[in-house]
Amino acid sequence: MAKVDGHSAHKQARRTRINARLPVNVNGVRGVTRDISTTGMFIIQTIQHEMGSHVDFWLDMDTPEGKVKLCCKGEVMRIEKVDGKVGIGVKILSQERQSFATDDAFSA
Repeated sequence: MAKVDGHSAHKQARRTRINARLPVNVNGVRGVTRDISTTGMFIIQTIQHEMGSHVDFWLDMDTPEGKVKLCCKGEVMRIEKVDGKVGIGVKILSQERQSFATDDAFSA
């Protein structure tokens, strides 16, 4: 792992995570985030994923400009059991913001 000012990049990234419980949809299945950062997030769901697999996910966010849907493609970098569910650490590979006018974003 690369060093950044004497710390590994992994430890550097850990310091920038924000605890956030937000609804998220991964490959069509609802889940919830545990924490997020600028490069990824930890998501808790009921379905199993494989290390290195790619996932499509989105979440709705309130921003100063209004509600947006953040649509992402990511790679599963970590898997762990969390209270009988599956937690995945996902690295964001790409993201796109979409504005929307409806408050019913999870009904698709």
